[in-house]
Amino acid sequence: MTTLILGVGNLLWADEGVGPRLIELLRQRGRTGDAELVDGGTQGLYLLPLLTSAEQVVLLDAVDLGRAPGDIVVLEGEGISSLGQGRPLSLHQSSLHDLLAAAALIGQTPARLGLIGIQIADTSTWGAGLTPNVEAALPKAAVMVEQWVG
Repeated sequence: MTTLILGVGNLLWADEGVGPRLIELLRQRGRTGDAELVDGGTQGLYLLPLLTSAEQVVLLDAVDLGRAPGDIVVLEGEGISSLGQGRPLSLHQSSLHDLLAAAALIGQTPARLGLIGIQIADTSTWGAGLTPNVEAALPKAAVMVEQWVG
């Protein structure tokens, strides 16, 4: 089964960079087997071919669900797309909801789909790194990703 771990976000925009930072950490840890680790940055709908070519996909992203900064959210399947309908899941120009809707529209949704998101504290500071609570959540989120694909 082909597995894609896809981190999305903007490294130059505070906590918005959590997805790519988590990909970096997972690469360093080397515990994701033969899963493909991809830093999708802010490519939005350009990621559709990657998403639709894998049988299982775990998305890594910043979320803003009104929780405490650094809280980790894990969703699977329909829970991901239904959450994105009410509030934006992502802070990118095209949301994860848009990407998932496009995959569904062409009938190529991965057989298993998950989201591991970290609640943001700051996305307004340009050029800043992750805030302390979000940075502190990375190791726990990495373990959750490893368990998800394990």
